[in-house]
Amino acid sequence: MQTPFLRNSWYVAGYSSELIEGRLLSRTLLNERLVMFRTSEGEPAAIQDRCPHRFAPLSMGSVEGDRVRCVYHGLAFNRVGKCVDNPHGPIGALAIRSFPILERQGLLWVWMGDVECANSEQVPRFDQLDPSTDHVRHGYIHGNAHYELMSDNILDLSHIEFLHPMLGTPAVRAAKVTVEQRGDRIVVRRKIENETLPPNLAATYRTAARPVNRTLEVTWTAPANLILKVAIETEDAGPKWSSGSQSLHLFTPETEGSTHYFYVSSIARDKADSDTADRFATALAHVFAHEDKPIIDAQAANIGDADFEALKPALMAIDKGPALARRRLKQLIAEEKAAP
Repeated sequence: MQTPFLRNSWYVAGYSSELIEGRLLSRTLLNERLVMFRTSEGEPAAIQDRCPHRFAPLSMGSVEGDRVRCVYHGLAFNRVGKCVDNPHGPIGALAIRSFPILERQGLLWVWMGDVECANSEQVPRFDQLDPSTDHVRHGYIHGNAHYELMSDNILDLSHIEFLHPMLGTPAVRAAKVTVEQRGDRIVVRRKIENETLPPNLAATYRTAARPVNRTLEVTWTAPANLILKVAIETEDAGPKWSSGSQSLHLFTPETEGSTHYFYVSSIARDKADSDTADRFATALAHVFAHEDKPIIDAQAANIGDADFEALKPALMAIDKGPALARRRLKQLIAEEKAAP
């Protein structure tokens, strides 16, 4: 039995660019199927993707201004889930659940818990997502694994030496690693010294063949939002310079055994040109889809329906970050369940 979901939290449901006026977007979050659309004023809306009459998916229907019409028997529902048209009789109490949804920095955030607890001030905000100052690229992967396994993968970057030849070198294992818990944040910092980056990575950060110091800093916040900041600095006695990038790894549970993986990469415009940013984003997409996803999917298949902790995984020093994040998430879920 996997860990229950944290309900009272904002989850990424998609990108703003996916929500096109006049179209419906269906997505399952935390075992609940939602349909999202834009109102006549361009505002995002999210309601249950299930007509209460015969349970047909509303996503098979159509958008009519500020309402969604079911294709099966024609019932229509507004953005708060209230039936506003029943061609066959009185509306009565016909209604479905609606979900608070907000649009921030090109991301769609949905609140999956108690509506009374939803607070727009708690929607995460990130640096380096301003297109005027940063090259911003985004992508999506569907993972056949529990979302905590995917968070673990980013919190422990020791694997890049072995799984990602494009990103890692043998210097990674000698890194100085610190792990801190700052309130609800888990921060893992890995400082790699005197490292010669792989060719493609060196080209991205404009290091040529010279040795550098590379710092990888991952910050986790519940339920599964991670920021990976990369800082590249001069190692030798040559001219001083620095480079770097940021990537977001935002995991939203689809079910207990599947996850939506939204990732965003950004590089400051004064550190790289647009073509370099495109190549970097393409390389990351390859790494995530063809290296991370297969091993995590296989890991999940090996675990099956067993509880992760009940299998008693062998713990090493590199597991401190993932272990702290799992523990904090479990505490938050327990606190939520115990709350009146």
